[in-house]
Amino acid sequence: MNDVSEILKVAIQSHQAGSLQKAERLYSQVIEKNPDHPIALHSLGIVAHQMGQNDIATDRIAQAIASNPQNPQFRNTQGLVFEAIGETDKAISSYKKAISLNPDYAEAYLNLAIAFQSSGNFGEAVEKCNQIISLFGGSSQVYNLMGYSLQQQDNFSEAIESYRQAICLEPDFAEPYNHIGVIFNQQQRYNQAVENCKKALELDSNYVEAYSNLGVALNGIGQHAEAMANFQKAISLNSEYLDAYYNLGNCLLKQNQCTQAIQLYQKAIQIDPDYAKAHWNLAISYLLTGDFSKGWDQYQWRHKPEAEIVTYPHHYDQPYWDGSSFAGKRLLVHHEQGFGDNIQFVRYLPMVKQLGGTVILEMEKPLYELFKQIEGADEFVQASSDSTPPDVNFDIHIPTLDMPRLFGTTLENIPCKVPYLCAEHAKTEYWRNKLDSKSFKVGLVWSGDARHGNDHNRSCPLKHFAPLTKIEGVKLYGLQKEVSRQLTELATDMEISCLSEEFEDFTDTAAAIENMDLVISVDTSVLHLAGAMGKPVWALIPFAPDWRWMLDRQDSPWYPTMRLFRQKERGDWDELFTTVAQQLQILVGKKC
Repeated sequence: MNDVSEILKVAIQSHQAGSLQKAERLYSQVIEKNPDHPIALHSLGIVAHQMGQNDIATDRIAQAIASNPQNPQFRNTQGLVFEAIGETDKAISSYKKAISLNPDYAEAYLNLAIAFQSSGNFGEAVEKCNQIISLFGGSSQVYNLMGYSLQQQDNFSEAIESYRQAICLEPDFAEPYNHIGVIFNQQQRYNQAVENCKKALELDSNYVEAYSNLGVALNGIGQHAEAMANFQKAISLNSEYLDAYYNLGNCLLKQNQCTQAIQLYQKAIQIDPDYAKAHWNLAISYLLTGDFSKGWDQYQWRHKPEAEIVTYPHHYDQPYWDGSSFAGKRLLVHHEQGFGDNIQFVRYLPMVKQLGGTVILEMEKPLYELFKQIEGADEFVQASSDSTPPDVNFDIHIPTLDMPRLFGTTLENIPCKVPYLCAEHAKTEYWRNKLDSKSFKVGLVWSGDARHGNDHNRSCPLKHFAPLTKIEGVKLYGLQKEVSRQLTELATDMEISCLSEEFEDFTDTAAAIENMDLVISVDTSVLHLAGAMGKPVWALIPFAPDWRWMLDRQDSPWYPTMRLFRQKERGDWDELFTTVAQQLQILVGKKC
């Protein structure tokens, strides 16, 4: 077999049959006879690509293009190889060249859309998908691709519609069902997520991602055993699928099984050392168990955008403060995360001041006036409402939530001297004159910010406070800023005087708290404020607590005057409030 065309024919047949080594040998024979044979060079490039030898593939395809620069297929294949080696920008250029050589090359359009998506150019990917539909008609693959790009832009409604178009064209297509399940998980519409993920698994029983996403949905509706079984199934199908380890860790963390959760997060990190969300939840697990030294180190991962944690909005050229002496320098200490977080950690400012120069405290408006009394700050700046950086000169900076790490905080050395925040005298007197002086005054907070990711667990239906209204001598006052509809609906059954209509900022809240005999609150900023003021405060803690309340304790190492009441079962506020009512009855009895 000496004829080039005959050798090439057999080589192509072998290639199509999957005999890559035989095909490679025959294509090479063609090249020996005709070194510039474009088809053989291109085919050798494809074989090398299929065998994972992309450096060879790159060279061979470049030779094919040099031999026949007008062949659009060569450019398309070149794009695939570039994508395989992570050269997405070069891949995009190759696909565009293929299209310019053949404007009707549907495959190159699709590959270009995929490359845009891979590079994070989701808007361009959607635009290219729409162009494909306009030129060649819709297909399940194109609609699925477009749905994913819309999903990555948080355009969920259009994404779901695109996925449903894909399903309409190909009812047995499992992938769009799984993607719809992911969206519903993000929206906490867990029952609908379960339905879609199960459908994906009906169509593909080995769909690893769908098992993991089904586990997330089941975990969301409290079916933890079933959720864990699905995560474990995903791991059994792919022992390197890190999301399954991460999600299984989350499931165990929700059940307060921190030791097991830590092992799973570590496994995910072993697979991908840069997996920011696993590092973040590893931090939470360590802090929950009181292992602060490991916890603070992992807590630094919140600064990574991939962790998806809302932290400080600005980035500066000035360096982070490393905790060393800063004599003669200006240090900006800036807010981070929620109001409660800043109330908790502003306690470190006196320790910061002892290390040197000028301390500038930046804080959001609701806390600004309250914090102007804090010891350890020399200057104050109010955070801008339009998210622009503060107009202040400084040499170094640090967020409030990094201070525990810098000071090597452990359970044994938490700075817990209270009060470190106090109410203004004039406002305290104002409320003293308005409140019932003869009753035992209890300030209540039953719900937090609905935007908080865990608010559905930490907030408590107001109806559960009803037993407290029956205790003789007790007067209940609402302290939360946003008055919920529940208060209006239960007005005839529960006598609670709401004070927050007159609150402008936390100085008003503090003044009202100063006049309370006791504050009872779910996990919100008011809880932290009462603790920072050294007032008697009872914390209502859900079964799976925020890290700062740790596990099992009835006291808080952060706030000496605080007592913790914990759910014994997830969502069981009834049992908790039975205990709260009994203890309040005892406390009032002692006061009378």
